[in-house]
Amino acid sequence: MALAGHHLNSPSALSHRHASLHLLRQSLGAYNDAETMYSVLDTIIILFSLDETQSMLGNWSTHLKGAYDLLEACGGIKGIALSSRVEAQIGILTWWDAITSLLSREDCVFPYTYFEAVEANQPKREWDFFGLCGCPTSLAKIVMRVARLGAQMRNASPPPYSEHDEAAIADLEKSLQDWFHTPAVDGPWDEERVHRDLDAMHCSEAWRNGILLYIFRVFRWKPGDSVPLHVLYRARTVVDHVVSCRDGDMISRQALLPLFLAGCELQDGSTRKKIVALCNEWDGRTRYHMFRAAIPLLEEVWAAQSERGFDNVWWGEVVDRRHLSEDYPIKMRLCFG
Repeated sequence: MALAGHHLNSPSALSHRHASLHLLRQSLGAYNDAETMYSVLDTIIILFSLDETQSMLGNWSTHLKGAYDLLEACGGIKGIALSSRVEAQIGILTWWDAITSLLSREDCVFPYTYFEAVEANQPKREWDFFGLCGCPTSLAKIVMRVARLGAQMRNASPPPYSEHDEAAIADLEKSLQDWFHTPAVDGPWDEERVHRDLDAMHCSEAWRNGILLYIFRVFRWKPGDSVPLHVLYRARTVVDHVVSCRDGDMISRQALLPLFLAGCELQDGSTRKKIVALCNEWDGRTRYHMFRAAIPLLEEVWAAQSERGFDNVWWGEVVDRRHLSEDYPIKMRLCFG
């Protein structure tokens, strides 16, 4: 996929992509069996991934809405035969949907019931969310809830929130604070498995702390408020967990969003350089240019913090400016994987 993305700007590649999109649009309205549905969903996922190799800014909601409309036309989450294949397809689509929604603080395309149906069958499947996106299922469930609450709160009145909303935020915070990594208990252990388990722990902890940073900025902070030390501690903790993952496994690249959120909270020059170096390294090794695209976003946040004061700037205003750019004729959003 990354190698294909490296050649996307060639005329032949652009022509093939245009033809693929044209055929996809035709297929969305002409499915006639489950196998066709699987194939069309695979195509949407491939095109989504291919676009991610070029940039983190894209018309992701178009891909997601096409997939959702297809699934609904086939009977919806209650009418589809949920095989392991289609659950994995729904799993990655709902994950991308939530990650895009987190940044935009806009409604998800997929209802929460789609994730619930996939989650309920996880014990019976050979795959899990950690293998899919680097975030364990128990944390992915919290991510799904936070994304929806972020959209809900953006459409509501500013803080202070209602008692019900405050209780929902506090419940999510407590779930994250109480969460801990549980090593697998099945099968024999050797050194490689120890390393894999520790990599999984570090990546999961990056997500746990990263979402707590998100909750602080989106639900707790107001412009001008000083940033508590525990937030700075969590931000540094995210960086440390990402760095602790082994280089060869590349699992740490799944934690791009937590790393970005952490980078926006840190003023230390050496730590910022380390974050930029990681993004450059991931870009060079994977050819997924969304990693490289995170750097100018971070630099824009840092420049604004330097100019207007650290306590007066957050990542949301930079993200919103990108989303509101008039350079694009269609709705463009950022997606960190």
